Amino acid sequence: MTSGVVLCDNVKWLSFHSGYDFGYMVKLLTDSRLPEEEHEFFHILNLFFPSIYDVKYLMKSCKNLKGGLQEVADQLDLQRIGRQHQAGSDSLLTGMAFFRMKELFFEDSIDDAKYCGRLYGLGTGVAQKQNEDVDSAQEKMSILAIINNMQQ
Repeated sequence: MTSGVVLCDNVKWLSFHSGYDFGYMVKLLTDSRLPEEEHEFFHILNLFFPSIYDVKYLMKSCKNLKGGLQEVADQLDLQRIGRQHQAGSDSLLTGMAFFRMKELFFEDSIDDAKYCGRLYGLGTGVAQKQNEDVDSAQEKMSILAIINNMQQ
């Protein structure tokens, strides 16, 4: 946590179909089991990672984009550097796909209310909407209480 990349609004996390990845990171950061309730998971997730953009989730609003990361990259005419399924190569390609999609499908402006903090395959609108409506200080206190309860 001392790195400055979590708990920081101005750090943007770009990912591709990353629910399990963020679940694992939340587990590590809290040193606890993941919460059983979805809304509790999203509370904790949004505390540690306030600005997440999941390219797979963004694809829902991009006509004709489908498939996995390599297929999307091919559809966007992006050239992979390195081998598929290697962390550095996949990360770079995810970033390239995000910025190309932002340019082509979102007129260089992603609607944070619609896309930030959403993970493909996880979350109901209700669970995610609850996170947007909670006061920041109150949210941090309730999340700390949830984490403390999970550790006991």
